[in-house]
Amino acid sequence: MSDKKSFGYLFQDVGLVLLLACLFTGAITVSYTPRAMLFESVLMLLGTFTVLLFAGFKMFGIACVLAGLQVTIYTAYRLYLFLSYDTEIPKLSFVWIFLPLLSVAVMYLFVSGNHRLELENDILREQVEELVMINPLTKLYNLRSLYYDLNVQVSYTERNKMPLSLMIIVLKYEAELASILSRQNYERVIQRLAQIVVDTVRAEDKTYSIDQKGSLAIIMTCDKTGSEIAMRRLKSRISEKDAFSGITDAAIKIDVKIASLEYDKEAFGDNMLLFKQRVENELQYDV
Repeated sequence: MSDKKSFGYLFQDVGLVLLLACLFTGAITVSYTPRAMLFESVLMLLGTFTVLLFAGFKMFGIACVLAGLQVTIYTAYRLYLFLSYDTEIPKLSFVWIFLPLLSVAVMYLFVSGNHRLELENDILREQVEELVMINPLTKLYNLRSLYYDLNVQVSYTERNKMPLSLMIIVLKYEAELASILSRQNYERVIQRLAQIVVDTVRAEDKTYSIDQKGSLAIIMTCDKTGSEIAMRRLKSRISEKDAFSGITDAAIKIDVKIASLEYDKEAFGDNMLLFKQRVENELQYDV
């Protein structure tokens, strides 16, 4: 475990111990308070709980204002009794002068320690997601892997004087499908589409799952004519009556848009992002 994370856990644990100590102090104070002062002690304890509630929701500004207001009113009340009626200030009253503000400080210590750990976990999660190259739903390589492999394949095909094309497949009416189907069935449609494409294209063509909406990309070692043949074959397979059978009780028909472009060194250079965007632009012509 890293030193920073260890320090974060220590910070949080210390805050938790001190918070429990504050709550315990408040409860003990109420239990030892004389009957004549019991109402004001219970009122101050409830006020302290309220302040802790705001601090627990990270509303520290409001918590500090309420705690300061609570202490000020209670101190003024005790001073008024002392100056006007010569009523001695009990020693237990000093607990309520310091406990609300101290409780806010301790809660801040606890919450900030917890918040620090949450931030570290979020950063670690983002780093892991950046390193992941597989889409967990389709088990295909993802967009990050696509860009990496495009650079490799472009270099390879240029050295060997071979054509290279990029094909993109997207679900038509994707938003409508997502609203009509349950989440589970929608994910099954995405998985089925990916399986159909993988089974239909050639073994040497590599398929990628490039987003969470079921869109697919295929790197193909063929020219424009070859990719057009592949597009016709894919559309024919996807439009088959039983292609998506078994997903729902009723038969469903899935339509897709498909576009493909052959790589051109002069047009795209080493910019694989531009290459992909140009293929996506071609999708508008597939109606």
